[in-house]
Amino acid sequence: MPFDMTQPITFSFEEAGMQRVVAWRALIELLMQETDTFMIGSVRQGQDEPEISHQPAITLLLIAEQDEMSQPVGISSITDGELGIAILQQFQGAGLGQASMDTLIDWAQQMSLESLWLDVQTDNQVAIHLYQKYDFKNVGELTAIELPNGRKTELQRMLKVL
Repeated sequence: MPFDMTQPITFSFEEAGMQRVVAWRALIELLMQETDTFMIGSVRQGQDEPEISHQPAITLLLIAEQDEMSQPVGISSITDGELGIAILQQFQGAGLGQASMDTLIDWAQQMSLESLWLDVQTDNQVAIHLYQKYDFKNVGELTAIELPNGRKTELQRMLKVL
C-alpha cells in the first residue's frame, strides 16, 4: 500500500540492520531505477585500489511512517569518510536531504572524524547546492566517467573539514 501524499507522514532515522533487510533491499532496487548514483561507486572502485580502513562507518535508513505503514524511503551513509545520500524521488524536496546531512555530520563529529568527502555528478545541481550549503568545497579536477548504462558524466570531488 503506497503512502497517501495528501496526509501527514512522519520521518525518522534508524541504523540499517537485519530487522529491515528485505525493505532495505527493496529500497535500493527502487533507488537504482530512479538514479544511476549507485553505479558511480562501482565504476570508481574499478579505478581505485581498495584500502583497508578502520574508520567508523554508519548506514542509516530514512523511515517514513503513516498510520500502520512504516518503510524506508531513503538511505544515507558514511564509509571511509565518504558521505552518501539517496532519497526516493517522491519524497525529495521536503527537507529530508538536510535532515540526513544534519544527522550524518553530527555522527561524524561524535566519532571525531576530521573530514567528509563525496563525489557528485556535475549535472546534479540540487545535490551540489545541498553540499555547498553544508560547506563542502570542490577539490581536485573533474573526473569524466562512463557508467555501465552507457551514460557519460563528470564527477566533482567535494570535501568538508569538520
